[in-house]
Amino acid sequence: MSLLFYQTGIKLLSTSLKTLAFLGHKKAKKSILGKKNWIKDLSKFNNQKKTIWIHAASHGEAIMAIPLIRRILELKNTQLIMSFFSPSGYENFTFKDTNFIKIYLPFDSKTNSKQIVELINPKILIFVKYDLWLNLINECKKKNIPTLVFSSKFRADQWYFKIYGRSAQNVLKSINCILTVDHLSEKVLKENGFENVKHSGDTRYDQLSENIPTLKLIKKYPCIILGSSWKDEEVIAAQNIREINNISWIIAPHEIDQKKVLKIKEIFGKDSVLFSELDVEKPLPKILIIDKIGVLAELYFYSDIAFIGGGFSGKLHNILEAASKGNFILFGPKIKNYPEANLMLKEEVSQVVKDKESFKKIILELISNPKELKRKQKRAIELIKENRGATNKVWNEIEKLI
Repeated sequence: MSLLFYQTGIKLLSTSLKTLAFLGHKKAKKSILGKKNWIKDLSKFNNQKKTIWIHAASHGEAIMAIPLIRRILELKNTQLIMSFFSPSGYENFTFKDTNFIKIYLPFDSKTNSKQIVELINPKILIFVKYDLWLNLINECKKKNIPTLVFSSKFRADQWYFKIYGRSAQNVLKSINCILTVDHLSEKVLKENGFENVKHSGDTRYDQLSENIPTLKLIKKYPCIILGSSWKDEEVIAAQNIREINNISWIIAPHEIDQKKVLKIKEIFGKDSVLFSELDVEKPLPKILIIDKIGVLAELYFYSDIAFIGGGFSGKLHNILEAASKGNFILFGPKIKNYPEANLMLKEEVSQVVKDKESFKKIILELISNPKELKRKQKRAIELIKENRGATNKVWNEIEKLI
């Protein structure tokens, strides 16, 4: 894809989102409105302060930047601009600090990129994981503004590395520092002539809490939790619940709204209890359905096995949080692009669920051998600790550039 095709693609993206917004699509409407009004979001912007700019596609990527954001906000006379492409990031992520400003990133046209870079004029632009906008990178290069991307993942089959992607590849080569989440990505880049590459690891390992939970639950039986579950995981679990005895089940869906919770209650039947109705003085019921946001991390302290959502669609949710609390991890088969999942498979602290039968087989094997399960749970915790340290590596590279 030449840069000419890229410019056309940006126009098509803009037109598509505007059309969806016109047709009533809620997320598209929010996105278009935000991208129109990004300058208003900069009302607190102080051009007398040093500015560091971080861009994240959405909420999940922004979370990866938390350790860095904390360090940046500790710097004297420094403000942080955080830009987002999607509403999920802009609406749900914030820091209570007067030096933290969030904005929607406008569409990456040449005009928009020139305007936003001239206005913000950052000391550095940092990209989280991906969402690498070529006009924005080019504009920073013209203005001698350093750029860095961390926790990035690249594959040999990506369009950047095809004949038609050479122009885009040259833009990426102008990024001052590319820090990869895994060694395979580093290898792919170096094989394609990139010199600005280092492996740093995943910053998410550095922010996993070991604090004792404030949530107090009484556990009578081993517990299986569906963490950030989608319909695939929920159906498989529901098909097995009546066939596996002496187990407590916690269902924590990836979306928590009244309609979704009622649907899940229908799937799991009369034995299910909503978290909002839970009597914490009694042992966990057979099936607990979570209808409250913000408790999942603490629930992982009480579970033994975590079946994490998104593995059947190729959009796997966070497995590190559950592993850090000593859970054996299960997920669907589409995990090729998730280094952490492949690492856990290699270390035998996770398994792939293909269907109802494989789920049942795995669960029965695990609970029939509690000593072996305990050993695997302990190894999961050790694995998290062994992979910490990415934040320091990223920060060292940022300091060199600012």
